[in-house]
Amino acid sequence: MPHKLSSTHLINQGDTSIYYPGTSTSAFTDSNFYKKCGKTAAGGDIKQYGCAICALGMFILYKGGLSNTTKSNVYYAVVEATTKGTNNAADFTASGFTAKIGSQSIGVTITPIADVSVEAEKGSICMMRLKQGSNSHYVIVDGHNSSASNFDKYLVCDPDGGVQKTLTATMQKRGFSVSASVITERYKLS
Repeated sequence: MPHKLSSTHLINQGDTSIYYPGTSTSAFTDSNFYKKCGKTAAGGDIKQYGCAICALGMFILYKGGLSNTTKSNVYYAVVEATTKGTNNAADFTASGFTAKIGSQSIGVTITPIADVSVEAEKGSICMMRLKQGSNSHYVIVDGHNSSASNFDKYLVCDPDGGVQKTLTATMQKRGFSVSASVITERYKLS
């Protein structure tokens, strides 16, 4: 199954062209972004620490039928993912929520799963955390290539660059061992 999300759903956590509404201040590189979203125990910025948030934001765009070509959609998807999908330290909570963008209410259900491969083969969209030592990163698994082998068969949307690639390519780029042991959290998104 090819990627379910298209290029119009991808969010690059380092995108400097996403501004606060009505300003020319880049939101994703602003160290006050989390505080403006009410996350007073959080530090850093979306570019540095926003992979889980941007992964959720991509799913919000996809499920809502919204496009990243409208920069305000990207901004509000990331704000909704931050305010409703994270705790006070802006850490991913794995709790479902309803995102409100414009007149839309977009329900996001997050279900912990034991095995991404089973869900990916069924065509489900999943989110996974890769963690090895202090190195941590979240991606969306939105496709499955049954003719490929190992982790190349998992197609991911990676907020590090806002690109589509294989899980192997993401693991290698981010400095993880290409091993199932680095997949520490798995969720089905619906």
